[in-house]
Amino acid sequence: MNNARKNLQIIFLLGIILFSAFISSAQQGKIWATIQNKDIPVLANNRLLSNNISFNEAITNLNIVSIEKALPASKNEKLQHVYEITCTCNEADLYATLVNSVEVVSGETYAPTYETLNSPNDYLTTFSADYALDLIDAQGAWNITHGNSNVVIAISDQNYYQHHEELSGKITYYDSTNTATRTHGTAVAILAAGNTNNGIGKSSIGYNSQLALYRMNYNDVLVASYAGAKVVNLSWTSGCSYNQYAQDVVNEVYNNGTFIIAAAGNGTTCGGADNLVYPASFANVFSVTSVGPYDNHERTIGNAATTHQHNNTVDLSAPGYDVAISAASGWYLTNSGTSYAAPQVAGTVALMLSMNPCLTPSNIEFILKASSVSIDGLNPLYSGKIGVGRLDAAAAVEMAQNWVSIRVEASTSTKCFENSGEIELTINGTAPFQAAWSNGETGLIIDSLAGGAYSVTVTDALGCTTDTTIFVEAFVPMAFSAIITNVSCNGSTNGSIVITMTQGNAVNFWWDYNDITTEDINNLGAGTYKVKITDYKGCSTFGSFTITEPIVLSAFVNAAQYAENTETALDLIITGGTAPYQVMWNNNETEEDLFEVQGGYYLATITDANGCQTTADATIENFTPNDTTNNVEEEVSQVEEVTLDLTVFPNPTADNATVQWNGIAKNLILYNGAGQILANENVENINKYTFQQLSSGIYYILLVVHNTSNTIKLVVR
Repeated sequence: MNNARKNLQIIFLLGIILFSAFISSAQQGKIWATIQNKDIPVLANNRLLSNNISFNEAITNLNIVSIEKALPASKNEKLQHVYEITCTCNEADLYATLVNSVEVVSGETYAPTYETLNSPNDYLTTFSADYALDLIDAQGAWNITHGNSNVVIAISDQNYYQHHEELSGKITYYDSTNTATRTHGTAVAILAAGNTNNGIGKSSIGYNSQLALYRMNYNDVLVASYAGAKVVNLSWTSGCSYNQYAQDVVNEVYNNGTFIIAAAGNGTTCGGADNLVYPASFANVFSVTSVGPYDNHERTIGNAATTHQHNNTVDLSAPGYDVAISAASGWYLTNSGTSYAAPQVAGTVALMLSMNPCLTPSNIEFILKASSVSIDGLNPLYSGKIGVGRLDAAAAVEMAQNWVSIRVEASTSTKCFENSGEIELTINGTAPFQAAWSNGETGLIIDSLAGGAYSVTVTDALGCTTDTTIFVEAFVPMAFSAIITNVSCNGSTNGSIVITMTQGNAVNFWWDYNDITTEDINNLGAGTYKVKITDYKGCSTFGSFTITEPIVLSAFVNAAQYAENTETALDLIITGGTAPYQVMWNNNETEEDLFEVQGGYYLATITDANGCQTTADATIENFTPNDTTNNVEEEVSQVEEVTLDLTVFPNPTADNATVQWNGIAKNLILYNGAGQILANENVENINKYTFQQLSSGIYYILLVVHNTSNTIKLVVR
């Protein structure tokens, strides 16, 4: 009677909820549409306001309460402009108004209505509640997938009622010679993937996944793995101490790609809840302990003696206290044990594999842990001993759906010459791997590459593939220019070299002059300077530069004194340096040559175009006539001025030139255009001289006769 009344109350409450939901949905309308950017309404003073008048009228008349992006996660530019417009009005009225009256809105369509796709018809058939499936959000997982009959969960246990109504049609392998007790194995198998949505019994997390039922021993675990099982459940113990042989079996199975799940122990197992239990505590085994309906690790909250195993080898928690099970046909009950927590994880893994068959054991472990619900705060006494959290099947399946199973990392390098790029792949997945490149190459390492993008498809041993694109940096040879400042005066150290990089990225400079490592160098004398330039990849280029200096600036004064009077001519001869020259005599004259000078000391300071200086001087004696008579009058002997009549021919010339003059000369000097002396010949006994094999240029020929001289210009073509 009490149960009947209770059921009527539940039906009445459900009716109220459904009716309220109906009223709420009837009062709310949702339309998806595209809105011009400038007219998207914004919230101001708790009101939605648009720049468009007709849109504002619709907002007011239809009580539009929200306008939000419908697909904010989309990377499609078009979908980024789709908005969900929600009103507390009739949906048809909202649609009609937007289509007919609001010109800034386009592409109107009714918004999707989201409903759960499936609630199995056996979810509460036998039990008034199945908290375990609720706690792990089985419904959320099933909204993503019901699993796949191609995914097989291997159960290693005692024995099974293979004809149980929850196992009928689910078994892909069963050893008919097995004569062990059937109840425990049956309950474990049904929890993992018993028949679901069949109208009887109970629902199972694995839903459409299949089952392969093996004996309870390590050899059958190996058999299951090599038969292709991707997940195997071990709800049993093989002892309380480490066994290397058993660990080797586990390692072999794990390396073969099978994910192993084991029950952590039931608290009294191995003498206490803190103790290690095997196989759960082996490396490469995923250990599962129990929680109750409130994520409580203590079955009786506050009683530490009512816990199942907890230690630092536990990976995850799942419902294990008072779990709805079936141990035989028609026999449905609740029972406790980590034996029942583990297969719920196994069934979840099967759903994960149905969404992503390329998951490796390490992928599965990461996803189960990363997607779990943290419960340490609810169980402070057991923090760090009940795994990283409690199983969340929906979150795990969703993460598996989006998981990239083959992860490719690439290292690239480019050497110091053209087409020297290289790519080397490091792959996280199931070896061996194959790689097919967009340039026709195969293999995990390719080289001799030009700069650019290279796409690759990587396939692992499971046939899973992933695509990625890798960019190779092109070799860019370094190039540079240099501004060279030559030495201004012979012997000075004011030269410099300024480098400008025109291509490439230099990071180091080394000069062969005093080991200087700066880009530019200064305070240089004449000479050749070499630099080594290195970029960030260690590639180098070299440069060689020559700094010059002018010929030494020099000068001398050629003085010609005439016997008949006291007048003297000073002929200043300048060589070297850089023309033009400035001259300053100590008598403040600035002409290069002086005429009709009196006796005395004469000093010329010569400054060339670069500011270099030199001096030349001469001392002229005062004229004293010879006294040839006893008369008071002085008689001055006259010295006849020598006429040189200097000529050169041919002028211009292509090679040789002959110089000819009258009278007796002393020296014949040949200068180039820079003032450098090329020849100085004694010509006291001749009046003709030939210069041979002259190169093209301007020359000056100076003929010196005692205290006078004459100069002529020669052009060689």
